[in-house]
Amino acid sequence: MIEPHRKAVLAALPELSSVILSPSFAVLTTEHQCWTCAAVVSVSALWVPNFVERFDDGEELSVEDAAVLRFVESINLPAAQHISAAAPWMLMATTKGSGTRYLANRCQACGAIHGDFHLFDVDGPFGLVTLEKQGADHIRMHIVNYPIEAVAGIAQATWIEQISAKILQPQ
Repeated sequence: MIEPHRKAVLAALPELSSVILSPSFAVLTTEHQCWTCAAVVSVSALWVPNFVERFDDGEELSVEDAAVLRFVESINLPAAQHISAAAPWMLMATTKGSGTRYLANRCQACGAIHGDFHLFDVDGPFGLVTLEKQGADHIRMHIVNYPIEAVAGIAQATWIEQISAKILQPQ
């Protein structure tokens, strides 16, 4: 039997992870207060401008819209090296809430894990309510012109479109 406090966490997990392929990506970074030590630290997420989703049965779906990767279970080494350089606080970790291992943010002050469930929750730093109130101007972007291949879930939302417009605008 699933404990009641875990039901909400499990409901937020992607049903199935698939392989996500994109020709480039960006590391999005903003500030967030640590839930453990209250330090204001950097947290990051991975954005892709478009992607191909490869399913277990070999079928592929090409999506021309941008997305954010969530619950990243594995990632190709060169992309991981770019991510580590831009956001060294992002490490593979097992979260207590989900019980799964994925690329998560760690507090730079105390080492606490900031899992995707909380970061993408409506009031989290990458959450809908937060971004509707603050807009996307506070999010910094580190663009990586290198392909990414990840076993992950995806999220698409209005704020991601705002980020896309900011990243893709002519310089």
